[in-house]
Amino acid sequence: MTDYPRHLVDFIHLFNVDRAFYDCHEYGEELWLEQGRPPFLKGLIQTAVSLYHLESGNLGGARKLWRTASAYLSPYAPAYMGLDVERILQDMNKLFTEPGEPTPEQAATIRLHVVDPRLQDLLANWRVLPLDDNSAHSND
Repeated sequence: MTDYPRHLVDFIHLFNVDRAFYDCHEYGEELWLEQGRPPFLKGLIQTAVSLYHLESGNLGGARKLWRTASAYLSPYAPAYMGLDVERILQDMNKLFTEPGEPTPEQAATIRLHVVDPRLQDLLANWRVLPLDDNSAHSND
């Protein structure tokens, strides 16, 4: 893939930089609808919402969403849409299978690892615009 949808770049920035998992859901849903509701994107959205639930203290909801998200993401490993899907699966599975209950601090260590240099370049200076702003994103 040579061109990345702007809402995908927004989603990754919100996930990795802003750590705004609830906002990831909003931007992810826009992306999911724009792209025809692909299962991969549903899995990414559910991953973010799982972490949102974990940060909010809803461990049961976090676990349940991750189980569903991992089923959506697994067919796309090792990498898809510029992301290291295998690493997402490993990191999230480790989070929920290590002894003891996962904590919000552990959730803060989860990242979407970007494997495409073009996507890394886009993210380097990315600025997320509000969803209702129809102007083009820039990376200035």
